[in-house]
Amino acid sequence: MNQPIAGAQSPKSKKPSGARSSKSTAGSRFQHWLAHHRREANDSFSRLARVPLSTLMTVTVMTIALSLPLALGLLLNDTRQAVATWDADARLSVYLKEGTDAETQRTVLAQAQALSGVNRANLITPEAALEEFKAKSNYGPALEQLGSNPLPAVLEVFPKDTSDTKSMTALRDQFAQWPEVSLAEVDIAWVQRLRTALDIGERLLMAIAGTLILGALLVVGNTIRLSIESRRDEIRVTSLLGGTHAFVRRPFVYMGFWCGLSAGAFTLVTVSGLIAWLSEPVLTLARLYGSQFALSYPSLSVGFGVIVGASLLGLIGAWIAVGRHLRELEP
Repeated sequence: MNQPIAGAQSPKSKKPSGARSSKSTAGSRFQHWLAHHRREANDSFSRLARVPLSTLMTVTVMTIALSLPLALGLLLNDTRQAVATWDADARLSVYLKEGTDAETQRTVLAQAQALSGVNRANLITPEAALEEFKAKSNYGPALEQLGSNPLPAVLEVFPKDTSDTKSMTALRDQFAQWPEVSLAEVDIAWVQRLRTALDIGERLLMAIAGTLILGALLVVGNTIRLSIESRRDEIRVTSLLGGTHAFVRRPFVYMGFWCGLSAGAFTLVTVSGLIAWLSEPVLTLARLYGSQFALSYPSLSVGFGVIVGASLLGLIGAWIAVGRHLRELEP
């Protein structure tokens, strides 16, 4: 009778040996991807901190490139808001012919008030105009020597639509055709010229901003190029071991992000400091002209836009530079 050999195992009780296969889940892959991004972000920041002079030069150039368009943009916006308030006081001065009697003056005033494009109209009689001129000038004694009042009656006409230049011009031409009117003119013409100058300034600002942003991209690209050259062998080894372009590109993209983020923060500080430095003399000059014009600081939305835009600028510059050099370094 055959006896079982000691220590032998039956086929049913035999357990498989060897390495066990593991399956990665979507959650574990995401955790690994997130951890790698966190590690590369910290490592990129440390690399920039180890070369403070080079990093400071890059951030400074980007700050200058961003500060000038932001400061000019804020100035144009403040001026446009001020011009909008000046437009509210737009009026037409309608000068009646010399010798127009009081009854005719009141009739012309009533006709002006009845026009559909007129919001309101005021009559300044020759006597009232003379008294106002005496009060605001130093020629009172000289004016008293005149035998008659040389000032005509004037209608101050306030149009309903002060933003449309064509409608105001048409209203002026309509008054100029009245037989009682000697001259009609728009008192806000200089504001309209200023608005045209602001339109030209906005176009120039766009051209300057585009040029400076292109320069900032080149600065970031040059910084990334130098970093790539210092890690050329590391990149080749990583590529030989199967590292993808995204894996190799990641640390350099984070370097561009940190440079852009720092430049955005420095830009806000620089522009705010410039506004604080200029605010007092600007207010003094505005008061001399009887205006409430003042410089405004960047709002929260503008500040957020500058930070995000500068960060994206650094990312884009780094992405372009890395993509170009990766093609050259492929084994």
